[in-house]
Amino acid sequence: MYNQLPQGITPEEILEYLRKSRSDDPTLTVEEVLEKHEKQLDEWAERNLGRHIPENNKYREVGSGETIDARPEMQKLLRLIESPKIKGVLVKEVSRLGRPSLKEIGIISELFQYSNTLIITPERVFDLRNKYDKDAFEREMMRGNEYLEYFKDIQQNGRLASVAQGNFIGSIAPYGYEKIWIMDGKKKCPTLQIKEPEASVVRMIFDM
Repeated sequence: MYNQLPQGITPEEILEYLRKSRSDDPTLTVEEVLEKHEKQLDEWAERNLGRHIPENNKYREVGSGETIDARPEMQKLLRLIESPKIKGVLVKEVSRLGRPSLKEIGIISELFQYSNTLIITPERVFDLRNKYDKDAFEREMMRGNEYLEYFKDIQQNGRLASVAQGNFIGSIAPYGYEKIWIMDGKKKCPTLQIKEPEASVVRMIFDM
């Protein structure tokens, strides 16, 4: 561990933030991922603080979204750290705070710096008043942002390849069709199938 947690901080002075990341096991639900991470952070708090973070200090982001505007629990947390009663925020890793744009990385960094709020992970404690910690924190956030962009590129290439193979990758089928899955060898592929009576309405529109 690079920086130790300062003496005297109590669990009541720490907020805990839980959020699913794209790097997590895709077979697990958001709830399962958050429960798993919460257990790990509870164990850390037990060892380092003597007891768990209080339930009303825990913030679980169940929706998806990379920007601050898309994460209501993050917005609550950023408002709360303005209080001198809050000494730190506990997260599994700094990337859980988001993989936002450079602008939002700066906003998050400044809010933690000027509110004198520690960012606590099981591996390291970041005090953003320290220029080395601040630099390390922002580099970690940038690394997460670069991974997100890389992941999006890979995902987009996969989607284009899937469409080229004739698959329907949308989540909602157009009116007159329904989305079904067919087997292509051992692989399940999404496609469209005509759906009656909606299809008859579509035919009538074209006839008219």
